[in-house]
Amino acid sequence: MSRIRMRVHLHNDSDAALELVDQGMSSGQFTPGGHPPPRIEPGQRPRISSEGKLLATAPATGAQGHVTYRITGTGPVGEVHVGWNSPLVESDYGNTFTVTAPEGWEVSHWGGQGHEGRLEVRLRRSAVRLVPGFHPRGRGLPFDNGGWRAGLPSMTLGHVWNQLLDSLPDPLGDVLGIVPVDDDWLPLTHAEDGMCGGMVFTVMDLFHHHLVPDPSTRQPVSADDPLYAHLRQRLWDSFDVGGRGHRWLAYSSPHYPNGDDGVLQDVLGLARGRSWVSYREAWPDMQADIDAGRPSPVGLIRTASLEIQHNHTVLAYGYRRSGQTVTLHVYDPSAHLPDRGNPEVQLHFDVTSTGGEVHVRRTVDGVREDGRHRIWAFLRIDGYEPVRPPLGRRITSLVDAVRATTAGRPGPDSVREAMAATGGGASTTAWVRSL
Repeated sequence: MSRIRMRVHLHNDSDAALELVDQGMSSGQFTPGGHPPPRIEPGQRPRISSEGKLLATAPATGAQGHVTYRITGTGPVGEVHVGWNSPLVESDYGNTFTVTAPEGWEVSHWGGQGHEGRLEVRLRRSAVRLVPGFHPRGRGLPFDNGGWRAGLPSMTLGHVWNQLLDSLPDPLGDVLGIVPVDDDWLPLTHAEDGMCGGMVFTVMDLFHHHLVPDPSTRQPVSADDPLYAHLRQRLWDSFDVGGRGHRWLAYSSPHYPNGDDGVLQDVLGLARGRSWVSYREAWPDMQADIDAGRPSPVGLIRTASLEIQHNHTVLAYGYRRSGQTVTLHVYDPSAHLPDRGNPEVQLHFDVTSTGGEVHVRRTVDGVREDGRHRIWAFLRIDGYEPVRPPLGRRITSLVDAVRATTAGRPGPDSVREAMAATGGGASTTAWVRSL
């Protein structure tokens, strides 16, 4: 076993200086030259290094430590805390971290796993961060996930169930009470049962190919329609069968634990709770997608009784984090309104603790809308590969460009806003072409 080491790279990507107020190692020690600096100026990215202590030639301890810095300057103030625990013998949770900041500040972290861990921590002022060039008003499909013509064939649910179960790691299926069903169980679901995953992947296809849907596009009414065939195939793809799509089943089980304390963790050591997989795994992956300029497909687990037909898919295209509170901006295929188009839908949650249940609040155009489905967990859907869609057109007008990038109405102010938000060039023509 190699010596336990943890390096913390603290990126101060803010305009405020940080002053050290506390530091310590509960296990292990800071390395020579790796002690926390007393002050971190804006733009600096110091490295803090720690390691486990040695007994003879074998590692005797892990590396567990913390630093706390006070934010100075104007605006919201408070303290940034970074704690890390790289144990001698890793648990099912691996190396774990506690990274917090006060309201008005965004702190995020990534990496840090393994015996030679490198944890990256970034501090910024809170702000709405959006995928450049994406807004559901112009990028989302111009029809709703409801109102499908009755009888349009979708897929065989029993077959999907068994495919997902086959990819579930042993012995989780038995532990979670998930058993095979006949392939013809609920033999043929229909479009009226929901096509959300197919709609989300189709919107991603359009965005990838620099296309927008024509506002006059109508909801398909025939299984022979090329658009419906595409939506149907993309619905299947959104289940990520053969990848990690088994999470759709696992997180929907009544036996899956909500928080960190459950029989699966304490006795079997098999599963991380719904709060952990949502707040510590899904959310950072979604944030990384958005920071990289790509929308992120999100699965919402809306059942704890294996009624997987109630689960739902949305597309995250922006976020704002303030302290431990996250506001996620999403395109929801089921939120399209005939008189207003695709509204601004937001999901709100607090990532402070993974010890209890997941709590998600939903708003539509700023108005709270609880809905009839509770969100038990959420996941970042893997396996997306772009496919050329059978619809869409290039952006050729300022109207299209503004609709695709902002919630504003076309006009001089909204054009300037959209160009600024997407890093447009010197001319409106160049900006439109860039989209």
